[in-house]
Order: sequence, then structure tokens, then C-alpha cells
Amino acid sequence: MLDTNIIKEIRNNLDIVDVISTYVQLTPKGKNYFGVCPFHDDHSPSMSVSRERQIYTCWSCGATGNVFKFIQDFENISFPEALKKCADMAGISIQIGQPKKINKNQDLYDIYSLSQKFYQNNINTEKGKKAKEYLHNRNLDDSTIKEFGIGLSLNEKDMLTKLLKSKNYDDKTLIRSGLVNENDYVLNDVYRNRIMFPLYDLNGKVIGYNGRVYNGEKENKYVNSKETDIFKKRELLYNYHRAKEECRIKKQVIIMEGPMDVIRAYTVGVKNCVATLGTAFGSEQAMLVRKLSTDVILCFDGDEAGLKATKGAIVELTKLGITPKIVRLENNNDPDEYIITHGGDEFKSKINNPMNIMEFKESLLKKEFDLNNTEELAKYINDMIKEINNIDDDILREVSIKKLSEETKIDINLIRSKILKKENNNTQIVVKKEINKTNKYVKSEINLLYYMLQSTDVIKMYEKKITHMPTEIYRHLAFKIDCFYKENGFIDIADFITYLNDDEKSLKVLGDITSLELPNKINYDEIEDYLNNIREYNEKEQLNIYKNKMKEEKDYKKKIELANKAIEIKRRREEHDG
Repeated sequence: MLDTNIIKEIRNNLDIVDVISTYVQLTPKGKNYFGVCPFHDDHSPSMSVSRERQIYTCWSCGATGNVFKFIQDFENISFPEALKKCADMAGISIQIGQPKKINKNQDLYDIYSLSQKFYQNNINTEKGKKAKEYLHNRNLDDSTIKEFGIGLSLNEKDMLTKLLKSKNYDDKTLIRSGLVNENDYVLNDVYRNRIMFPLYDLNGKVIGYNGRVYNGEKENKYVNSKETDIFKKRELLYNYHRAKEECRIKKQVIIMEGPMDVIRAYTVGVKNCVATLGTAFGSEQAMLVRKLSTDVILCFDGDEAGLKATKGAIVELTKLGITPKIVRLENNNDPDEYIITHGGDEFKSKINNPMNIMEFKESLLKKEFDLNNTEELAKYINDMIKEINNIDDDILREVSIKKLSEETKIDINLIRSKILKKENNNTQIVVKKEINKTNKYVKSEINLLYYMLQSTDVIKMYEKKITHMPTEIYRHLAFKIDCFYKENGFIDIADFITYLNDDEKSLKVLGDITSLELPNKINYDEIEDYLNNIREYNEKEQLNIYKNKMKEEKDYKKKIELANKAIEIKRRREEHDG
């Protein structure tokens, strides 16, 4: 591990607000910044980021940390990896030896890496000439083919199988990979004579394929890899690893249905795109999208299946507090077909002018009702009011109310009377810690810890006057604070978080403590009161222990010893109170 001074230097050269805002949209409110917490199913901004303290805390789930901890948890990487990433951001050169991780599925990752090289080699040979011409005719140039790792499976039954067996992979592993199947005890390739579009995991490792016919064959147009130990479609989004930086730069993500849609959009400069992989858009994918941006555009295929997918995605995203915008393409086109037919500029115009969610729902409802019929018009208005009631955005609600009134000639006050009142979702969610409901001893522990995190003088007072905190979780945190101070000679919350590292129990308590709204100026008379209260509690507990032991003790001499100890505690308390 690097010297703590270098770790501190890296952290001091980064601003946590600047770093987190590249991952999560933050809004200033008072002295802090607030955003949707990426570490739980958060529906409103409940994560507070303090520039002054250089820490973040979620008022809801309790997630707490500094810049290292955020990157470590957000990107699901180790602390050394997060440290290296932060060092790169800070422009500080460090060398960190990474211990090799043991991965039970490493064989599968290696097999897919080898298979991609094999398929890519095929497409660049004479046998791949026809497939490459097909891609060129579809306006995919060689740089795009290389960028997306597109390859070719040849029309032979076991070329890949033989290659993999020559690398000493056993039959069971080959079958488990999903690239090889078994018929009559003979192993053969799953993919033959198809253009191979690699599917990647979130970190950019190949874990599957989308195989496409190109010679006018009557077989299924696309064949996706079956799910394996490393390929779970509902947990992935195509192009996530490549698009995440672009999404953060543009603060927007576009969701499509298929890999070819994403690749086509990429060729016309629209690179903040991801795609589902032949499954309904689920909660896991919605969480991934939220990590990229809360500004989401749904651009699924223009057919009925695409409409159904759009509705499903709206439901999942709305659960996370995201109100997506929608692009619907004419003539049942998918984005690939639309760009080929209408060109990149027309497609970009569509993306730059999406429907808001109410315009989308309004267009669907208008198809269901005859608005010239009084009864159906009334049903339409009532359904629209139901939809408006689901809107959390105050401005969009107001715009939708006015629009509905103008279009239907219904008095706006009548519509408003049917709209449910929404509670004001203030960006700053202040969680009041119900300390006043706790007894004075627990309150003293909590408040004392708060000021120990602010001042070395308070730490010294704790060391001098108290042996330990009564409550285990607070006792553990106080011990850690004391150890940090003794090792470093100072206390800083952001550096202390690095010291805690993976001590999740302490980090959770730390989050609760740092979220207290106590005066910044330390009142040392109050500190003395906290210390006295804790000492009083400890003495009462010790007195009770001696009394109970005296009741159980049968030896007269030992009873006298216990009684004397109890008398000594009472004497000290009387002296202190006096």
C-alpha cells in the first residue's frame, strides 16, 4: 500500500463535487450538493455531497464515503484500483501492484477473448470477403468494423471447436461457454456462416455474440448467445463500456433495442447510446442507465413490439424517479433503417426534439378515443388527469394541465380540482435524527463522536476522562477515531474514511454522525457535560454489576470486596457531583 501522505495528496488534489458530478447529476442547495443516490433504489435526490468536508452521505440508505469510496463502490472496483483512477484524475503518477484475482469463470472469459480474435481474423481473410462487402454496402467502414470487434464465423462445423480443444479446454467447459454444442457425442460450433457482433460486459470483456445472416439465408436473421455464467442479458446493456464516458460528457443516454442500431448511430456521431439485448427492459438495466444519466431518451423500434418495449421501459425508469423522453420512428423503422433511409441529420433532429412523456401518452390515448364523441372525450380527459397525477415534475404538471384545458376547452380550475396535490419534494432532504427521543446518555455519545471528528482537543478529552463508550457501535467508532489520531496526529473526516476502508459498519455509523445538524463552533462546557453523562452511565452500569454479583456470591470475603468496590464508585460520584 502507498504511503498515507501520497494518498492524502491525491485526495487533496481532487474536489469530490467535481468528481461525483461526472457520475451523478448534482444540484447545489445551501452549502452542499444533492443528487440521486446510485447505491440504492432512490426515487429522489437523497445523497448529500459536502465540498467543505469532501465526503458524501445518503440520507436514505446511509452510504457514506470520500472520493475513493465513491469510485470504488460506483465502478465496483478494489480500493487500489479506485486510488489509481483518482491519481490519474489528479495528475499524480503512482504504481500499484494489483494482486491477480481468482475468477472461477476465467476460462470462459479466455475462451471468448480467443473466439473474438478467431472471428475477427476470419473476416479479414479471402473467405470473409463477401461478409465484409455486405458490411461495406451497409455503410460500415473498416474502422467501424474494427471499433466494434465485428467478425465472421465460417461455414464449417467445428473450426472454433478444434481451435479451443487445441488450447486444452475440456468438453464440459466448451459446452458451458455456449459457443460449442454436443450432438450424438460430437462437439460442433454453435455459430456458422454468420457475421459476429461481440456482446460485452460492463467492463468491456466479450461474453457473448449476436450472429447475423448476410447471404440471404432463410434461417433466423439473428442468433443471440444463450445465457451462461458470465452472460446475463437482464444485467447488461450493449455498448455500456464504450458509451459511459460519452453519456457523462453529454449528460444524456439514448436507449435502443439492438446492437446494429447503436453501431449505426455511432457512424453518424451519436455515441451516447446503449441497447437492450433481446429482453424486456428490467429493473437491473434501469439502475445501470441511472448511473449514466437521469436524462434519458427511449428510441426503440417503431413497430408494435418497440411500442411495448417503450411502455415497459417508462415503467421501470419512473420507479427510479427518471422521467424519460421518447422518440418514435415512422414506418415501423428501427434506428438502423431510419438512418440508412433518412440520413444522420434527420435522425439527430429526432433525437434533439423528443416527445416528453405526457406528449407520448397523449398520442396513445388519442388513438383509443373518438374525441368528437362526448362520452369518449370525457374518458380521455379522465385518463389524461390520471397520467398527470403520476408526474412528479411541477413544471411538466402545470404545462400538461394548461395544455389539456386548451385542447379540450375544459375549465382549467375544474381540471386542477381533479389533480392530486403532490408533496413538495425539496432537493434537500433533511433527515432529522430523532436524538431528542433517545436518553441523555446515547445523545451524549453521538454528540461527542460528532465533535471528536472535528477536533483533536475533544479526542484528547475523551482519552483522558472516559475509558469507553457504553454502546458497542459507538465504542468501536470512537476506538477507530482514537487510533487514527494516534497514528497521524490529526483528524480529518475524508482521510479517516480512507482509514476505515471496508469497515462498512463504522462507515454507516459515521454517515449517521456526520449528518447531524450541530453547531460548528465547539462549546467545551457541553463537551464536559457529554463526558460526565457517559462516565455516569458507565459507573451506574458497573455499580449494577457489583450489586448483582453480591447477590450471587456466597463467599463472605468476596462479598465484602464487591461491596467496597461499589462504595468506592459511589464515593467518586459524590465527589464529582460535589
